[in-house]
Amino acid sequence: MNKTYRGKLPTGTPSLAWSTVVVVASLLAGASVVHNIYKPDLSLPPVENGEVAKKEESVNKV
Repeated sequence: MNKTYRGKLPTGTPSLAWSTVVVVASLLAGASVVHNIYKPDLSLPPVENGEVAKKEESVNKV
């Protein structure tokens, strides 16, 4: 009775690199779908001159 009992060998276990690729791809796909539905306005407001901003700030305080 020298028979050893071993469990099944794992089959099809994904590597960490493949899992990372799948996760990143699914996140990008999900973001793409959301941005195509909601279409956010990603434009930046115009940059103001520093002196103009200080002047407007002091006027708003009064």
